Amino acid sequence: MAILNLNLEFYSGSTNFNSVSEYKMIYDNYYKPLVSFLYANPDFSFSFYLSGPEFEYIKKKNPEFLEILKKLVDRKQVEVIGGGFYNPVFPLLFPMDRSGQVDLLSTAIRKATGKRPRGVCLCASAWDPSLVTSFETCGMEYVELDSSLISKDKNLFLPIVMADRGKSIKILPVHNDFIPKENEEPCDLLLRIKKAVEKVSKNDALNPDADRCVTVILHKQDLEPLLKNKWLEKFLEEIKENYSDSIKLNLPAVSVKNSTAFIQSYIHAGISADIAKWAKLPFQECEVKDSSVNIYDFMQTYKRSQALYNRMIFVSLLVNQCHGDKMRKKTAREYLWAAQCGDAYVCKASGILVSSQERQNAYRKLTDAEKLVRECGDFKESITSFDYNCDGFKEYVCRMDKYNACINLKGGSIFELDVMKDSGNYADNMSRVMPMDKCNDNYDKGLFVDHLFEKDQYENYINGRPCKNGVFSGNVYKEVSFNSTKHEILLETNSKFPDLDQTINLKKKYIVTTNGIMVQYIIKNTSPIALKAKFVVESNFAQTCFNKDSFSSYKIEVVNDNQVENKTPDNLEFMRNVDAFQIVDSDNNVVFTFEPNETANLVTYPIVFMRKKTDSTDLEPAGRTLSISLAWDVDLAAGMEMEKTINLAIVPGKKRK
Repeated sequence: MAILNLNLEFYSGSTNFNSVSEYKMIYDNYYKPLVSFLYANPDFSFSFYLSGPEFEYIKKKNPEFLEILKKLVDRKQVEVIGGGFYNPVFPLLFPMDRSGQVDLLSTAIRKATGKRPRGVCLCASAWDPSLVTSFETCGMEYVELDSSLISKDKNLFLPIVMADRGKSIKILPVHNDFIPKENEEPCDLLLRIKKAVEKVSKNDALNPDADRCVTVILHKQDLEPLLKNKWLEKFLEEIKENYSDSIKLNLPAVSVKNSTAFIQSYIHAGISADIAKWAKLPFQECEVKDSSVNIYDFMQTYKRSQALYNRMIFVSLLVNQCHGDKMRKKTAREYLWAAQCGDAYVCKASGILVSSQERQNAYRKLTDAEKLVRECGDFKESITSFDYNCDGFKEYVCRMDKYNACINLKGGSIFELDVMKDSGNYADNMSRVMPMDKCNDNYDKGLFVDHLFEKDQYENYINGRPCKNGVFSGNVYKEVSFNSTKHEILLETNSKFPDLDQTINLKKKYIVTTNGIMVQYIIKNTSPIALKAKFVVESNFAQTCFNKDSFSSYKIEVVNDNQVENKTPDNLEFMRNVDAFQIVDSDNNVVFTFEPNETANLVTYPIVFMRKKTDSTDLEPAGRTLSISLAWDVDLAAGMEMEKTINLAIVPGKKRK
């Protein structure tokens, strides 16, 4: 081994959804002291990845930082790494959005520092071979990629060259195992790195004398103790005193440019090892022995991330197919890019596995994008039927003037509800899982979820206790008829009631209008004996705003025996003979009014979903849902049927009396 080029980099992990106070905290605690150290120590080379929103915040609040950063770049001490403006998960994007995100950030970096970036930093090291063409087209020369994605025999501490369809790009492996451990002294870390590199170099017969390269990306939790304990000063001094002839602090672009040896390798789709270990089983850490886990495996495990991805792809298609007002289309694309922020789709290396807040922020941006697309052309209300979420079943996408609703054959419920104003997806509901939530729901908690309960199970249900899911909620409904002109969908399913093995038929008809949705149920006892049960229709409203740690944004007004009662959704409530009720979302100024054709029992209760962080065993609230159910007695003789109807009115912008 000749020289070991050591590339250190800081990645803050901030997103475009951060508050001003969060940006200020990151700047004051990390960027400001780090740049002050670098300015005072010109021999310490260092690199940064700053997202576009970080650039915008710093330009507005701390322009002096960019002046110093430009000086550090001019004296070739600092490199600013490129990537996506909103730090997206690149494999999930269309090529047009990939290049748009890269070019937008490259422009911001060039304007701030006078030099365009040469490399790309990837969110969660989410990789796909098709990215070679995308990045090469954008003028990128190298990509930083988690070393876990590279096979052991190719991981020789040398830049890698990957080719795909006639295009090629360099890849710098990022070695997370060389992040300083707690209380690890600089001398111990440097010795550990040198021994590991020397061991590999001795076994590399083709390039025994080539300069080696080690890239280490530091996150906030890694950098904080180094800044507080003057660790970086000691680190620089140790290199000067004991490793001046063998280790050199360098920049990634310089290491790639000066390299005299490259390893050819084809790297399959994958994701960072820190994330991959959570992608096998929901909320359970599993050992991953190879790099076969990718971002699609993660989303198939975490259905809420998959649902957001489906919505993003749909809006991407709308934006790409939009014609008309060019300025509106341009702004719509900017909202779309903002909604592609990676942390809404995949967990951070140190954070809650699924972030409801990040997802809802992304849904909001997607709604803003679709509103602008609608304004570009002659929008007409419609219902279309196709495999919206690529699960093998077709879904019904209802695009109405005031809202979007998506209906699933699996469960026959609404799994997405976007009101066309500044609000998120009200159907972005998680489901309870053992052991974190003390029970399993065993079904997706959408709107108009159907249950048929025995008496004991119904008692558990209305008291918020764990119970078996109703016989319909887990069914796959089949289409009986679909009329896109009349906006009507008729579904049907059959089940056996477990008590006496009785067969029941349920027909469910959606009638979609400009102002809401009417759902008509016909329950038929197809068994030879009488049926006695409780029919329950459950609707769940996810928390869309996170200004407070409670459900105070939701208010419930119930009409009971012609009397209006106001209820707070903080506790379980059970009421009999309810004529109608409405849910008021005060934060978004949206009202949902439910009117059954007959009086019903009403049960409401809040659900707080507890999840643990990837770097901790402690449970924290990861999402909140307000569950509301209407229930009726079912007493049907053999061959008899009953009908129930619920009308849901959606009123954005004003309160309905």
